[in-house]
Amino acid sequence: MISWKRTLGWTLCWMVASAAVWAEEAARAAAPDPAAAAGVAPSAAAETAATAETPAAPSPAPALGPVGYDSQGHQGRIHTVVRGDTLWAISNTYLATPWVWPSIWKDNGEIKNPHRIYPGDRIWITPSEMRKLTAEEADQMLSNAPAAPAPPAEIQDGVPGMETPTPPPARLVRVPQRETAGLISQEVYQASASVVSRLPERLLLTQEDSAYIGLGEDEVKVGDEFTLFRTNQKVLDPDTGAVLGYHVDILGWAKVEETSPETSLVRIRMSTGEIEVGDRVMPREPLPPEIEVKPTPEGVDGKITFFPGRRVVIGFQDFVYLNRGKLDGLEVGSPLEVYRAGYPANETTRDEKVAVPDRVIAKMLVVRAEEQTAVAMVTSTATELELGDHFRGEKAPGATPALH
Repeated sequence: MISWKRTLGWTLCWMVASAAVWAEEAARAAAPDPAAAAGVAPSAAAETAATAETPAAPSPAPALGPVGYDSQGHQGRIHTVVRGDTLWAISNTYLATPWVWPSIWKDNGEIKNPHRIYPGDRIWITPSEMRKLTAEEADQMLSNAPAAPAPPAEIQDGVPGMETPTPPPARLVRVPQRETAGLISQEVYQASASVVSRLPERLLLTQEDSAYIGLGEDEVKVGDEFTLFRTNQKVLDPDTGAVLGYHVDILGWAKVEETSPETSLVRIRMSTGEIEVGDRVMPREPLPPEIEVKPTPEGVDGKITFFPGRRVVIGFQDFVYLNRGKLDGLEVGSPLEVYRAGYPANETTRDEKVAVPDRVIAKMLVVRAEEQTAVAMVTSTATELELGDHFRGEKAPGATPALH
């Protein structure tokens, strides 16, 4: 069962993705589907899975489909599958993460092979549900849409002589180009697949060798890239003991060269260690070379939960794992400060207690954010960091105050 916190997180992601295209898509929602109007329906014999085709160039992200409403009045979007679509890409476009669809995909008993998608299929998408629709269901959901709201009143021009202030330039932080931080969330781990066979028939695989992974043509397409990894240990929340994610050993990455109904052939393009059958794969997402710093919401406070590589000393440009994520307001670019809490001390000459303030010992920047966890890069530090150290939003996001 999906927790209310996770559902809330997906809802926020979906609302943000929808807002920018609302006006354009509201008009599109009223337009009839060209294929449906023409009565075109691919025969079962001629049907070709959307992801089985080899695109001439990398496919763009799927466009957002029109808004519809189910029988309870709940709002969602209806995506029409086109050649090259995958459930991973559709989930990333509509829900801001490719990892959600395995946990919210629902089978429709009226549809044969509901886990396979083909060009022309329609998919109902909400923050808590993804499922294929029959043509009748899709048409009914689109007809349930309320009338478009009246356009807003015309806004008068500004006062003569008043100039629009120029926004300050974005603050960018360069990120070292490592393949990954070696830390993945519970959600990412559960959605991963594995290496199921190797070519040639050798015990261990390395760079330029080929292998089969357990993802079929309805899940990947030729050209997709996957990170190869091996699970190292669980990462636990120091306060609750809950599993936040996993520390993994990154073994390299591979690129899909062929697809079949249940597996795909990949070629290993880079390896940092020997790869075995049973090692896991996940979509490759290299860190961006630069990250724009964004304000951190007030009230964010958490703990450092893990240092990669069993290290005991963390320094400049090292990565750490946090027990807070998107549901707590963190996003890529959130600046944070690590601090040691203040405490009362005795002032013996006046026989009273005085307050020693919090001491900021390091600065960090979020480089990857999941629903309940995040990975941050240390951007400056005045002393060694320890597991369990507290962090909070940077007090002055645009400034770089001296460390105490």
